[in-house]
This record gives sequence, structure tokens and C-alpha cells, in this order.
Amino acid sequence: PAGSHNARGRAGWRERSADSQWPEVESSVHLPTDKPTSSPGSQHFRLNFTVTNLLYSQDLAQPGTTTHQRNKRSIENALNQLFRNSSIKSYFSDCQVLAFRSVPDSSHTGVDSLCDFSPLARRLDRIAIYEEFLRLTLNGTQLQNFTLDRNSVLVDGYSPSRNDVLTENSDLPFWAIILICLAGLLVLITCLVCCFLVTLRRRKKEGDYEVQQHRLGYYLPHLDLKWQ
Repeated sequence: PAGSHNARGRAGWRERSADSQWPEVESSVHLPTDKPTSSPGSQHFRLNFTVTNLLYSQDLAQPGTTTHQRNKRSIENALNQLFRNSSIKSYFSDCQVLAFRSVPDSSHTGVDSLCDFSPLARRLDRIAIYEEFLRLTLNGTQLQNFTLDRNSVLVDGYSPSRNDVLTENSDLPFWAIILICLAGLLVLITCLVCCFLVTLRRRKKEGDYEVQQHRLGYYLPHLDLKWQ
């Protein structure tokens, strides 16, 4: 009958449909993260600065919070746009914010970031990056909507004012080093001469005492018991 034929047809279609289901997609799909990747041969430069119009909070310091992610993206976009419009743009790859930190004695936020540049930039060093950053941020005071503390800008620990202070405190002129060495040598020679004179004087005293004993024994023979 037509009814039973149609029923068998529908049952067979359901069986074929069940057998021909699409395979399940594996759930272990690697989703892209917000951290940019750098090539193995890139030059890494640490860029640190303080944002004065961004109040520090524990919420900002936690990587998983919305506040952290929003400000992280904003600063990374500002840094990437800055260097991509700079004189060293042909060597620039990207920048990423590593952490937000508190600044002592203030409510400001310190930013630790890492910027990657092409390994082909042989002449590119931290001083060149520092000067370019200052030139494009109104002397280190403005990064788009973020206000910066000019004295907080460091590239791989370099800052002209900081470097000058360390140089004044640690380095000595060449002539000063020579004078110090000569003074030390003179003190050593003086000590040796004094030791020699003291030893010579003691030996001379001991010799005079022995001669005096001999003279007393010669001129005073009556003290000997043999003559009594």
C-alpha cells in the first residue's frame, strides 16, 4: 500500500540522515589572545613611564578585569600609532603593555611595556628610541589622551638625567685615578721605609749595648771573682 511505502521511506531517510551527520568540531580551538607575538630575532626594548591622569587601583592591576584590558588596549594602540608614524617606523614591530604598577607617594599609575623592533636595525639603540619617544610625546608629557610624567620615561633603564647622576657619582676623571694610585704607592713606600728605619735603629741599639757590656767587662776586671 502507498501508506506503508511512504512510512518505510521516511524511516529509511531518518536512518540515512542519522548515519550522515556532520562530525563534531573539536572544542580545543586556539583562540587568538590580545598579546602580540614577536619574531624570534626581534630587538626588545623596555619602555617605562608614569601616567598621571590614570589613577592606580587593584582593579587596574589585575589582568583579568575590564579596567585592565580597556586601558591596556588604549595604551598599546597609542604606542603602536606613535612609533608607526615615527622616523624609525620601518624598524618598528609592535608594543605590548606588560603590567600596571603603583607609584610611591602618589596615586599615579606606572606602565611597564615592551616594544619590538626589527633585528636589521643595527644602529637602533635605547638612546635613539628614547629621543624619538620624547619628540612625539611633547617632550615626554602627552601620549594621546594620557598625561605622562616626563622624568619617569625610561628606555631599557636609560634616561639622560639619570645617566648623568650615575656618571657624576660613580665615574672619576682619569687624572684623579692616577693621583689616587700614586698616593697609595707613596703611602706604601713610606710604610716600608719607616719599618726599615725602625728595624735598623733597634739593631743599632742592641749593638751599642753589647759593646758597652764588653767595655765594662774590660775596664772593671775587679768585679770578676777570680781576682779576689
